[in-house]
Amino acid sequence: MHDNLANPMWASLTSSHAGFARTHGLLKRFAPDVAPFCAVEHEGAELGAGGPFAAGEIVYFLGTVPTLPRGWTVTGESSVLQMVHAGPPPDTPEPDAPALTAHDSAAMLDLTGLVYPEFFRARTAELGKYIGVRGLGRLRAMAGQRLACTGYREISAVCTHPDDRRQGHAARLIAQLSRDILDDGDIPFLHVSASNKQAWELYENLGFAASRELRFVKVQIG
Repeated sequence: MHDNLANPMWASLTSSHAGFARTHGLLKRFAPDVAPFCAVEHEGAELGAGGPFAAGEIVYFLGTVPTLPRGWTVTGESSVLQMVHAGPPPDTPEPDAPALTAHDSAAMLDLTGLVYPEFFRARTAELGKYIGVRGLGRLRAMAGQRLACTGYREISAVCTHPDDRRQGHAARLIAQLSRDILDDGDIPFLHVSASNKQAWELYENLGFAASRELRFVKVQIG
């Protein structure tokens, strides 16, 4: 069941990405310009008031959710399917997509702003390797590595410009990242909305299998 991934945000913030963590009592979070995610080690953990937050800030908990302090409000909740790669490295017949660099930051923010406006931040790309497909004067598609913990790396920010969909860009980028992660001796995993059956099928075709469903809770800080 890939026990390390039962609480993936906590696992990442206390291992591979500890350097990006801010800690307040029982809570850890990514720096706001890296990602809007918080984590606690145990369900229902009691949080103290205050902490590294701005009034009105929106944050997210995945899988393990604390007892919220007074003034913190749940503004949304959904179910996320965690999928873990379970097969051999996928074929990547096309040439490798190039790595994205700091020079691509504006283009990455523009593209993710069309698809994931809340989750990709100015420094998110520091968490791992990001690759992309360029052309027609823009970044047409991208994907990268976000969470990481011992033995595992997450594929995230898989997005395609609306004018470039249905051209196989997402499958190509996921396959390349999966191969790279497996070659490094780690296991790729990812998260997808539990209601997005079309995405499940794409990931299953690339060797991913469902592992568990996780609560995804959106919270506004009072």
